[in-house]
Amino acid sequence: MMVCAVAAFAMAVPALAWPIAPENAGKVLTNAGSEEVEVTWLGDDVARVDAKQGEYYYSVRLMNCDESKMCNSAMFFATFTMSGSPDLAMYEQTNLYNDSYPFGRAFILPSGDGESYGIGVDYGLDLQNEHNFDAEDLKMFEDILTSYAAHMSEEN
Repeated sequence: MMVCAVAAFAMAVPALAWPIAPENAGKVLTNAGSEEVEVTWLGDDVARVDAKQGEYYYSVRLMNCDESKMCNSAMFFATFTMSGSPDLAMYEQTNLYNDSYPFGRAFILPSGDGESYGIGVDYGLDLQNEHNFDAEDLKMFEDILTSYAAHMSEEN
């Protein structure tokens, strides 16, 4: 009987998530193998953590920070500069990726000069509803980057 009561209570209590301070997010990234980790406050409620993982640089934007500097949401993102100008097929492939892969999002940023353009990939987290910021998030972001690169290299 006691086991049933404990199980019922456990099912009724929502999973807890913990907001994170940007400095602690930086420590998580460093412990997960990232280098050149640097925290910059962009305002009272937004901070950015810049880092390098392997051969690419990325950032984590921490948002909805309260007066105690604990942040309730995070977004991993990386942007890459490409030569030339994106064609319609690249936009279509990117949209297909966004329709097919539920965790990340990719986008194309035209520069307007026709010489180069940007590609961005991001992954957002809600740290107040059943999610904690940890090394698995960096791994997920790496998987998203890899899946986007693989998707874009597939033949139509």
